[in-house]
Amino acid sequence: MVFKVVILLAATATAIVRHSPAPVQSNTSSIATQHFTQKVNHTIDTSSATFKQRYQLITQYFEPGGPILFVQSAETGMPAINASDFIDYAPKLGALVAMLEHRFFGDLHSGSYPPGYDPLNISSEAFNSLTLDNVLQDGVNFVNWIKKTVVGAADSKVIYGGSSYGGFLAVSARIRYPETFYGAIASSPALNSFGPLSSNRFKFDSAKWASDIYEGASKNASTKIKVSMLAFKKCLADNNCDATIPDLDVCNNSTSLGYERLYRAVLHTYLAIPKFNYPWIGKYPTADPLGDLINKTLAASTVGEVLRVPLLGASWNNNASSCIDGFNGNISKASVGNMMSNQPAFGYINCGYYPINDKSIPADNVLPEAFARGAVDICTNSAWKAVDYGRENEYFLQKYEMTNDFLDTTDKLLIIQGRYDRTAAIGSPILTVTDMLNHSRVILVDGIAHAEDSVSEAIEPRGLKPQMDQIRDTKLEHLKEWLGQGNQTLDSSATFVSLRRQIAVFSSLLLAAILLF
Repeated sequence: MVFKVVILLAATATAIVRHSPAPVQSNTSSIATQHFTQKVNHTIDTSSATFKQRYQLITQYFEPGGPILFVQSAETGMPAINASDFIDYAPKLGALVAMLEHRFFGDLHSGSYPPGYDPLNISSEAFNSLTLDNVLQDGVNFVNWIKKTVVGAADSKVIYGGSSYGGFLAVSARIRYPETFYGAIASSPALNSFGPLSSNRFKFDSAKWASDIYEGASKNASTKIKVSMLAFKKCLADNNCDATIPDLDVCNNSTSLGYERLYRAVLHTYLAIPKFNYPWIGKYPTADPLGDLINKTLAASTVGEVLRVPLLGASWNNNASSCIDGFNGNISKASVGNMMSNQPAFGYINCGYYPINDKSIPADNVLPEAFARGAVDICTNSAWKAVDYGRENEYFLQKYEMTNDFLDTTDKLLIIQGRYDRTAAIGSPILTVTDMLNHSRVILVDGIAHAEDSVSEAIEPRGLKPQMDQIRDTKLEHLKEWLGQGNQTLDSSATFVSLRRQIAVFSSLLLAAILLF
């Protein structure tokens, strides 16, 4: 199988580099959060029930006829609109920027909640209107309302942007509603490896990618991690972790919880740290958490010391001498692999229409084998499982029209993946290599993490990473071309050449790519 993507490389070494931390930004915005009256159900034969859906709008850069850059928030509540990179492109495109909160997302006090939903008292029936069709049509309704109410926007072209699960929504929206969404930019979407079945041929790819990241970062550190995790797994089976790894130093009040919880927290943290290896303090208490973990692992001299590194990171404890508190809320979160979202609705989405399997780990890996045989329990609540939850991966690819052939014929679609992010292994469709910017395209960016490309310069300033500057310029170039403001010529300082690279995550997979210097 030939893997055709676009790789964007900065003129820097690919080894882990410690950056000065980017400014820590609070999840606030000076832009007012407003409410849009949205239908609970968008099908023709449903009732007229509505709910208030939160949004933010920036019109200060908009010029009549300019584009609408639409951001669908996902996995979290209402983020700050000025944290999106779309805000950086707006002045250069004369664009309006709009962000819509995902239905059923918010906080304990407020959110975009349909009638009957209480985040403190959740029933399965409350999620009945949480379907992919309704989520996508929320966006359709919202941007059509903007066109009707903002002077000069009636004929504006809409570009759909989203990251992670929101990237999946961006691809879906471009496919299902091309008349509404003129183009789409999807950052770090998972686009295959659907469903719990053991027959899923992509189920190991994500873990293989993570393993390769560790091997590439440090052979010595990855060997220590592998040995330590195997020792931890064995002591669990033998029920003697107290005696085998006493220097793990679990707090006395936590021993009653057992070691299985801590093992799962370590496993999920090892999988998550490269993925969320941001140059700012975000998911973990240090910037560049992968480099921090590697350095501390190299300094560790025993199995217990090695395993303490991810546990202290997961618990947000910078005191290296502290005992490991199994009751720590962040360790509890890590033990169930809940690093993407703490919103109950996201669990329902995983059961209903987005059952991505990135849990399976093969035997030949830095991390111990897991979820390798039989079905994988992706859904945490059996009552939420959709009728087709247990179908094969190919079924979902056909259902969502996300086969390689279909995506290859979809124009004005740009998919960005980060090299640190194991999602790249299950989110990079095989597309035709071409210089035409209107053609669907995948760009793999060295040295960046999950959806890092989608943050604004206010979050990660220009100059911090050359490859971030490059991908921002490249995205703007695509947007201009899509909107008729480009001329399909490459900058004189850039040359595209075809090449083949070996990607270890796919043992026999060759990568045919376009290399941007």
